[in-house]
Amino acid sequence: MNVLSRVSLFALGPLVGTACRAVGMAAASETAATVTKFLMARLTDQSLRVTDALAEASARAWRTLELALAGESLLTAADRADDKSFREQVRLFLLGAQFDGRAAADPAFAARCLSELRAARAEGTLGGDADPAAVAARLGDLTRFGDPAAQVSAQWAIADELGSDLKARGYEALAVFLNLRPPGDEAAVPLLAVAVRYHFRRAVEDDPKLFQGLTFAQLERIGKAQEDGAAALAELMSRYVDRLETRLGELKDTALTTRAEVRELRESLRPTPLTPLPAGRGELPLPSPLAGEGGGRFGPPGEGALGNAVPRSSSEVGRSPLTRSLRSLPSPARGEGETNCLLAHTGAVACVAVSPDGTHAVSGGADRGLWLWDLTAGRELRCLAGHRDRVCCLCFSPDGRSVLSSALDQTVRLWDIDAGMEMKCFDRQTNRSVAFSPDGKTALCGALYDGKLRLFDVANGKEVKRLPGHSDWVVCVAFAADGKVALSGGLDKTIKLWEIASGRLLRTFSLKNVVLSSVCFSPDGWRVLSAGSDGIVRGWDTFTGQELFRLVGHTDAVSCVAVSPDGDRAASAGHDGTVRLWDIRLKRELRRFEGHTGNVLCVAFTPDGTRVVSGGEDGSLRLWPTD
Repeated sequence: MNVLSRVSLFALGPLVGTACRAVGMAAASETAATVTKFLMARLTDQSLRVTDALAEASARAWRTLELALAGESLLTAADRADDKSFREQVRLFLLGAQFDGRAAADPAFAARCLSELRAARAEGTLGGDADPAAVAARLGDLTRFGDPAAQVSAQWAIADELGSDLKARGYEALAVFLNLRPPGDEAAVPLLAVAVRYHFRRAVEDDPKLFQGLTFAQLERIGKAQEDGAAALAELMSRYVDRLETRLGELKDTALTTRAEVRELRESLRPTPLTPLPAGRGELPLPSPLAGEGGGRFGPPGEGALGNAVPRSSSEVGRSPLTRSLRSLPSPARGEGETNCLLAHTGAVACVAVSPDGTHAVSGGADRGLWLWDLTAGRELRCLAGHRDRVCCLCFSPDGRSVLSSALDQTVRLWDIDAGMEMKCFDRQTNRSVAFSPDGKTALCGALYDGKLRLFDVANGKEVKRLPGHSDWVVCVAFAADGKVALSGGLDKTIKLWEIASGRLLRTFSLKNVVLSSVCFSPDGWRVLSAGSDGIVRGWDTFTGQELFRLVGHTDAVSCVAVSPDGDRAASAGHDGTVRLWDIRLKRELRRFEGHTGNVLCVAFTPDGTRVVSGGEDGSLRLWPTD
């Protein structure tokens, strides 16, 4: 290794720590090969011109030492103040070394050093070309020194090697001068190292291209490290969140199942009311408290009158048969025509869908669960847990065997109803609305928050088409019965009609000062119904976009509207707490169902059109007769 290469080690010494951090390892703990590769990339990059800067810094360092030994003159009077200050410090350092005996006290020592320095420069001993491979390899070896003191010792070792090389060439005084050590300062580095680093920094600052190149390289390294760290953290957090969600889902599923079992057990333990007495039989006396255990006054042991079991509940003791008979009568309906009230949700019911055969319904809402109901028996079957936020929309597949759900967690999930399992989760597909195509192969949803609709393949979740048009969130979507066209409604106060095959926007229905909440087709596809914040249900001509009629009656916003299978009636759910049944042909209200406490948020017809299912903020699901 020549002199310039060793001098370059002084200039590039601080890069050792940077290289270790760049390759992601601590000094003295890993192999030097990786560090060497990192440094070689920078030393051999011609666009950075590092080797040129090293040669220039070395020449200036030797020139600085020469002027320090020679003294100032008129030729150096115009030099920079910091250059002259540095040379003065070198002279004071040499005088101090001569004074305390570290250097020869001979007055001619400085002159001999100057003479040998000029001779070595003239001979070319101090110049030449640096060997990037040798420099990088030597700097890489420095990574085995983990603490600063060891690295300083390594630099003095390089100075000793340089001094030995100069001494072998006959420059003994110069060798002694370069190896002078400051007294009492173990952290001090060689004098030549200070000079080379000073001028190398100056060379970098004076060369904009080199400065920008090294700065860019550093920023690139930092950016890459940040990206890698963020990716690793994201992956770790994703695994943790998935594991946590799985555990929470299992816990919630267990809790909901336990709750259903407790409800069933409570129903089974409820005392059976006594039947009313036949006319003329009179009131039977109560069992005597004086009778023996299990015996009554008028009957065999263990039975009451007529062999009926004595009520077990203490609350029944002392009541007459008439009172007990009245308790067995069904309670009156809380709303006009209400036939059933289904309770299981722990929060608002935001959406409901009825199976194509009308035997089941599925509901979702604020409790994040999907509740499956047996409409024939009027009871819940199971709860499907998986969503991490409010469930906003539900729809059955055409065959009734699966359900699509959309929630504010920005996912669409496909569920197997028979198995009660989640089959697929399509992440970042929608913010609240989804609809099955009539063939069951694709689904349409309002995408995230960009106002665009996405048509995706249900089998694999891949996007088939993207339909841009709305300028705000899409809150509702619906397919026509033939699947050729679809509707979408947005917070931009417009309804849009789309041709699915081409993705073309066919028509826009504009509403003034009305925030949409629901849209649907009539079964024949000729009419469109919409509902919104003004409490009015509107009917539109699908082909002309003309408003045909208005159904007025709600005293607050309408959350949802649905059309009966025969297309003659409509049902609407309102924030006024009512469900209303409308005659579309006569444009008038047929029935009003009251029973919900608070806003009614969703409504749907059964396939035979004989009942309407509604859900509200009170957490109840209610069935109403339409006849």
